[in-house]
Amino acid sequence: MDCDPSNQFAKHCLHNKMRKALLVCYVSSEIGIGHLSRLLALADTLKKDNKVILDFLIFGDLIKKNELDKFKVHNFSLDSDFVAIVNKIFEINNFDLLIFDIYQNHKISKLHELLIKLKQRNICIIGIDSLIEYCQILDLIWIPSFNFDHSKYINCKSLLRSGWDTFLIQKRFQHKKWSPGSKVLILTGGSDISNLGKTLPSQLDQILDNNSELHWVKGPLSKDPNLPEKCRLNWTIHDSPQKLDELIVQSNYAITVFGISFFEVLQYGIPSVVFSPYNNKDNEELEALSKQEVAMIANNSKLAVEGLFKLMNNDEIANKYSVNALKRMSINGTKNLSREIYSLLNIK
Repeated sequence: MDCDPSNQFAKHCLHNKMRKALLVCYVSSEIGIGHLSRLLALADTLKKDNKVILDFLIFGDLIKKNELDKFKVHNFSLDSDFVAIVNKIFEINNFDLLIFDIYQNHKISKLHELLIKLKQRNICIIGIDSLIEYCQILDLIWIPSFNFDHSKYINCKSLLRSGWDTFLIQKRFQHKKWSPGSKVLILTGGSDISNLGKTLPSQLDQILDNNSELHWVKGPLSKDPNLPEKCRLNWTIHDSPQKLDELIVQSNYAITVFGISFFEVLQYGIPSVVFSPYNNKDNEELEALSKQEVAMIANNSKLAVEGLFKLMNNDEIANKYSVNALKRMSINGTKNLSREIYSLLNIK
């Protein structure tokens, strides 16, 4: 078929030449929605470039997200046979690229055999924040972290990428110079795994200044927050907002758990207090983060609330965090990963 742009069949011909990619992740109240959020951020960038056709494969809860409506989605239960389903989908579809963003602690039987089989078919495979133990097989391992130690993996055949320019986050708005105010954004994650909604609202309502406006984001897999019977402050609950960054850019401060939402806030330069409610899981990252001076670090929710009070009453420190955060998050990781994908697929 002639693919000259003047040909009436050109659009169909070009479509047939486009490469296809399958994006795979887990979603549940225990795992959260961070893996899906990262893939959606990447998919949004790839779709705008219109060089790759994208499908999603989601194991677990199929949550309502407008961005997902743009793509074909395969959905299976969390306990489904992962390898059998991926094999079946690849038998039916001619994918050129497979991108995993999967829960690291979720053990997958016969995954090694699957990866070998796909590589034998010349499928490009990328692991996002996972599968580094298969770095002799995968083409690219993308680690959205500013604190990754490459020295442990010098013998890997895979390309390894990490750094402040690897975070996979959608950014729909331009950031603006920070100014003090009364609006506080509260982010506990898509599923509030630690059930912060039970205790954090009362802690905030007791301590913050009287003029504070509190905006609680209830994730799609979270329970309603337990607000005090008689609230001292002005509260607004945002139930599963489709575009979180609309709320972020309207905020003056944020208190957030460590995770994707925290970096979403950083990219807009909003002065923040961050903590991890997940025992000691994020201690190493938070310790490294404290040296970057992009946000206030707290050891638990109680100390985070106290830190937020101090931050809201110290414009100099708040402005310093804002400026440093914008410098660190000046490059969008989705664009960087897109370029790596096009290179792997020989797409110009």
